[in-house]
Amino acid sequence: MIEKFEFLPAYAPLFYSDKKYFLISGGRASGKSTNCAAFLLLKLFGEDYARIVVARYTQKSIKSSIYQDILDLIKAWGLQGFVDITGDSITHKVTGNQIITHAFKLSDGTQTAKGKGISNPNFLFIDEFTEIDNEQEWIKLVDSFRKKGAERKIIMAFNPTTKASWIFHKFYMPDGTPHPEWSKRFEFIHTTYKDNLHNLDREKVEEWEDSQARDPHYFSHHILGEWSDIGEGQIFRDWSFTWQPDPEAETLYGMDFGFSSDPTTLIEVKRKGTQLWIRELIYQTGLVNEDIVNRLKALGLDKRSTIFADSAEPKSIETIRRAGFLNCRPALKGPDSVRFGIDKIKQFTVHVHPQSKNLIDEYNYYSWRPGTNDPIDKWNHLMDALRYALSGEKAANLKIMVKTPGWDRLHKGTAHSLEFEESEWM
Repeated sequence: MIEKFEFLPAYAPLFYSDKKYFLISGGRASGKSTNCAAFLLLKLFGEDYARIVVARYTQKSIKSSIYQDILDLIKAWGLQGFVDITGDSITHKVTGNQIITHAFKLSDGTQTAKGKGISNPNFLFIDEFTEIDNEQEWIKLVDSFRKKGAERKIIMAFNPTTKASWIFHKFYMPDGTPHPEWSKRFEFIHTTYKDNLHNLDREKVEEWEDSQARDPHYFSHHILGEWSDIGEGQIFRDWSFTWQPDPEAETLYGMDFGFSSDPTTLIEVKRKGTQLWIRELIYQTGLVNEDIVNRLKALGLDKRSTIFADSAEPKSIETIRRAGFLNCRPALKGPDSVRFGIDKIKQFTVHVHPQSKNLIDEYNYYSWRPGTNDPIDKWNHLMDALRYALSGEKAANLKIMVKTPGWDRLHKGTAHSLEFEESEWM
């Protein structure tokens, strides 16, 4: 049986507005992905010319984008017989209209896949718009969409992140409302679960609404999709969300172990002078040591890479070393190591990869305990991994005082010191 579909009223401007640009934001279960997928599918089946590009930051993330929603709707609406689906493209058998996937980056590296390689596109849908590094990357792609004589729309969908984002600064006012300067050419659409209640499970809705009293920041940011402000107790407040590391930057990794409730995390740190570029690579619960090794291999980490890991788990570190990652080392800890690590990070200008969603969340929520100089032990799994990655500098020059029996009598206060590798003294 073919499913009935009704567009949410908030998405009507997609059909009647003559504006070319659409900024579509929303919170959890707001319906934006399904409604946008349905709109693009209708254009595919329309009589007018349509060459639709669905874009995401990297090629590997395409399959988890709105493209999958489009495939699901084709099946739900019984349209399989009218289209050819080849790899990551969909072609209407009669009109030749197409939906094509596209990546800003061919991989997580630096190679850029520019829109000019796509012939005569007239619809562009950018999924997870906040993943885009910077305004220049966005301009490069939208400038390629200039098919003459055809309807042209560029749609950018996203869940709002932090007010430090270039997207917020460019398109929104400080209070989060659309900037009047852009309202002349842009349609701004924002929906929440409240717009989509008839499609949602009531118990789940009640669970979300209960979180409003328990964690109002979480409710406003994740559920209602509001831009996250810098809180009064927020520990880090001035990071930027771009990824253009210096080619000569040193690369280090930090790892924090978890399992059931806490995730295992891995962060990549590129360092040049007082600049840091950081990227989330692993954030997952339920990983045993063998799983971690497999993830390191799948990520393509050079086995010579330096990884500073939580010294509280020497057995895990040794398992990783025996798997060939010989430079996996215990991080330096000591008295007040958390505060020391935070102060260390604050000495750098920090740039965050826009795809590092959990890292961005931790940036927003990692806070001081009210009235103290102690951080709240929450939203800190990647933050701890970052501290570990930077602990190596102190460890490299550490000298440990060694007292042997009779030391005071023989040396009368003359200090003798020995240098140790981290693995010897942790």
